[in-house]
Amino acid sequence: MKLPNAERAFVDSGNAGLPANHFGANVVAMSTITVSELKRKPARQWLKSASKDDLVITAKGRPVAVLLRVAAASVDSTRALVRSVRALQAQTGLQQAAAGNGTAGFSMSDIDAEIAASRRARRRK
Repeated sequence: MKLPNAERAFVDSGNAGLPANHFGANVVAMSTITVSELKRKPARQWLKSASKDDLVITAKGRPVAVLLRVAAASVDSTRALVRSVRALQAQTGLQQAAAGNGTAGFSMSDIDAEIAASRRARRRK
């Protein structure tokens, strides 16, 4: 499934807080397919598309999944890499939230005090 350039999505749009040029020339174009298209079209058709590009699967206009090309020999390493990227995204999200709510500058003693206060409050319930 080839889409016009205006409808193409790129890997670096969800780059886990990495610099915009981090992927450099290794950016991989991805085609988009909706969940309903995925259900309607024969698997042979969308697998043919996936052999060229990774597929972004959308529901109600929002991305919900990515179908990645992977060699049989690299399934485990690919899954490990995806888990690592998710962990980096979670860490970036936590760092951004801490910066936003003013807790980014907390010392370890401040953090320990917050944890102790939270545990005391939980015991009272």
